[in-house]
Amino acid sequence: MNAMPPFPSAAAPHNAMQESKLRRLLARVDAYRQAGQRDSAIASLEAVVQLQPDKVQHQLDLADLHLENENHGAARALAMRAIEGHIESPALALQLIKLLAALSESGLILQIAQQLPPSMWDSANSLAHVASQLSLVGALDLAREFARAAVARDPSHPAALSIHATQDVFHGDLPSAASHAERCLAYVPGDSGSHWLLSRLRLPEAERRIERIERELARNPGGEDEANLGYALHNELHDIKQYERAWAALERACRAKRSTLDYSTERATALFAQLREWRADELARDDGYPGAGPIPIFVIGQHRSGTTLAERIVSGHSQVAQGGETYDIRAGLRRISGLHFRAESDPRVIAMRERIDYRALGEHYLQGIAWRAKGKRYVTDKLPSNYLNLGFIARALPQARFVHLNRDPVDVGLSNLRTLFSHACPYSYDQAEFIAHYRLYLGLMEHWRALLPDRILDVNYQDLVDNPETASARIASFCGLGYEPSMVQIEKRSDAVSTASSVMMREGIRKDRSQVWKAYESQLQPIIRAFAASY
Repeated sequence: MNAMPPFPSAAAPHNAMQESKLRRLLARVDAYRQAGQRDSAIASLEAVVQLQPDKVQHQLDLADLHLENENHGAARALAMRAIEGHIESPALALQLIKLLAALSESGLILQIAQQLPPSMWDSANSLAHVASQLSLVGALDLAREFARAAVARDPSHPAALSIHATQDVFHGDLPSAASHAERCLAYVPGDSGSHWLLSRLRLPEAERRIERIERELARNPGGEDEANLGYALHNELHDIKQYERAWAALERACRAKRSTLDYSTERATALFAQLREWRADELARDDGYPGAGPIPIFVIGQHRSGTTLAERIVSGHSQVAQGGETYDIRAGLRRISGLHFRAESDPRVIAMRERIDYRALGEHYLQGIAWRAKGKRYVTDKLPSNYLNLGFIARALPQARFVHLNRDPVDVGLSNLRTLFSHACPYSYDQAEFIAHYRLYLGLMEHWRALLPDRILDVNYQDLVDNPETASARIASFCGLGYEPSMVQIEKRSDAVSTASSVMMREGIRKDRSQVWKAYESQLQPIIRAFAASY
């Protein structure tokens, strides 16, 4: 990528005839989009791009349309073209960053932010949005730099205060997180995200926060705001052991979040059945990418099964970099297939698995994750749901290893219900949907173990917390490493953690996280009965 110029002036206008044609074409694009005729809108915008081939704005708008049409290849090609063009304003640079985020091009986002430091941006709003995008791709140190710059630019800007508070949590500065979230609420009392963030910090004087959360919920906000506030209320009530009220708040929050999601157990069942069609002879083929690059260690399992703890332990080794939760495998599958899909896996990609270029998939992955490795020999990738794509990963990356976390399914079930995810785990807001999903997951993992017995290490969460040195030595040996005492000293580390366990990771390896569900035993009977054989 070439160095980006510092927001040069826009190009001179074209002649009157060309301007008239442009206006007509752009009017058609708007009309077609409003009518839902996406293909016609794309055709008209392609004509605009041909008329003004150097205009980055048109390239980005066309790329967004292609993404709506699930054409990843065309959108990515336009994004790569836009990167080399003239970025005329911070607004355009931000649009480019958001496009790259949709494409999961984390390394390019990082490059842009490094080439356009905070001093070059026009407002606290722009800085806050850049910080948010950097945070989403895991560039947490740079995200914090932008967040601090945003608040310095405008100390009363709510979005800047909110992202600053979020970065404080990720970096373990909980007093600062509380301060910035409270400042945000002083300007926007109904900011549901700040209420939710504060509820995760386990602060004193819960009654005061409970009262103002209930006041906001009384306004019946609906959707994401109701979910945020409901989860905030649940967390505060849970911490003061008012479990009946806490459960009622959780049920309301789950209903609100579930209403925003498009999830179907039937579609999930079909997807898992398709994944179980992978055969041993397919995975035995030697057509992956064994070339130079960091050796990836994939930490997989259910969300809230201990994957963050496992990653913190293995990345405590001197030769292992912490990669965090990445979507680089999904990005590679999109790039190779040319299809744009939101979920971690897609039936169309699974159907074309015999035609996938696995060498290219592996090479793209290692190139994309290199910045996370920071020159170390190994790097972790802790997206729990990568177990869905284990077949693709194993074939594309013959050097990769998989550390799979197992945990009591009722513990996992309650923890899923109690966690407000962004887009992950759409099954986790309803007990029946969780039960169905968990059974599908168990069946798929049994299938992968049968196909790849030597490449998957099962680690029991309870063993990890009860006997951390022994379990950690076992993980290290499986990865080809020697055990180091620093692996289990996670409380001594100051690097950022951006998962749902970010607060707990500052407290070291806790032994009191099992059977939290007993406080809600009567309410959790569907999950308890479903997995009674586990006891």
